[in-house]
Amino acid sequence: MATLSKQIQDVIDNTSDVLYREEIYINDKHEYDYHKLQAARHATVHTLYFSDDDEWADNLKKAVAMQLVDTGDGIQIIGVCTKKEIDYLEAEQLHILLRLASVRSVYQIAEQPIKVKF
Repeated sequence: MATLSKQIQDVIDNTSDVLYREEIYINDKHEYDYHKLQAARHATVHTLYFSDDDEWADNLKKAVAMQLVDTGDGIQIIGVCTKKEIDYLEAEQLHILLRLASVRSVYQIAEQPIKVKF
């Protein structure tokens, strides 16, 4: 599993200031909380926390589910093992973080035109 650089980890450990916080709802249920923190000049840390919903075990409530660090040169993912296959929960968490981290992009999938002549 990847680890954060000491400089970035020190900023996270010594700050309560977050740039952005959002509650994440999936199927109308508060599943996660999202925090965005500028940890260094070219490093933004996106953190996904388990919500305090009763769906989660007590030891998971409000704990870090996954982190994504955008260093400006690439992305470091914290919380996903270096295994070849991830489970569905990890895939969902990664999907959420990647979408939130790439707010500058708009993704669209074009609908296929209806065929009228066969």
